[in-house]
Amino acid sequence: MNNGKRMRLLALALVLVMGLTACGGEKSGLTETNAADYVTGLLEESYLGTAGEEYKRLMDKDDEDVTEVYEQSMAVEADFFIYHYSIENPTEELHEEVEELCREIYSHAKFQVVSAAEQADGSFSVKVTVEPIDIAHLVEEELKEALEPWYEKYPTEVQDRMSDEEYQSADEEWARIIVDTVKAKLPETGNLEERSTSVQIEKTEEGTYVLTQEDFDRLDAMILDYPYNED
Repeated sequence: MNNGKRMRLLALALVLVMGLTACGGEKSGLTETNAADYVTGLLEESYLGTAGEEYKRLMDKDDEDVTEVYEQSMAVEADFFIYHYSIENPTEELHEEVEELCREIYSHAKFQVVSAAEQADGSFSVKVTVEPIDIAHLVEEELKEALEPWYEKYPTEVQDRMSDEEYQSADEEWARIIVDTVKAKLPETGNLEERSTSVQIEKTEEGTYVLTQEDFDRLDAMILDYPYNED
């Protein structure tokens, strides 16, 4: 599920179609400035719902396109939130609530492209710093305490005898505890210590430029730090 989420995010906006054969670096039609703008714009678009004019020009996008990618991104983040917290049968209303919650959480995203350098093979190495969002760490202990009454009400032997309707009801109670606990911590949301990584933009056989999936996976995992993602 973790990898599947990132594959879906990757499909939203990673292909950079360039027509810069006359104004690029020595080995490609992409400049180092373009590469930096691309990564910055991709992160802003995916997590903040904004994008600079240069990114929109490079991607041939307008504000409506950026908003569409952002909404898709938040829907995927909601899917992952639901998976991470073991909500098994979310209702449509709950999913919409979690999407809105994700918008609030990701408004705290902090990142910066530090540099971009063209490599010998025509690819680009882009250095990025990220201050991971800390909300998942803030709620960890509170959730353990908040869920204790649920476990007392629904021990394993009770769960084993539940009908589908009873299990759905118990799952909705579980989900409400999770969401309410996270919401209560939102005012305290901040960021963890800055981390840095380098990502690679490679040219495909078709002449487009892409951020590699492995590198986007790593960036995505850094933006909101779930405790098990710690090194």
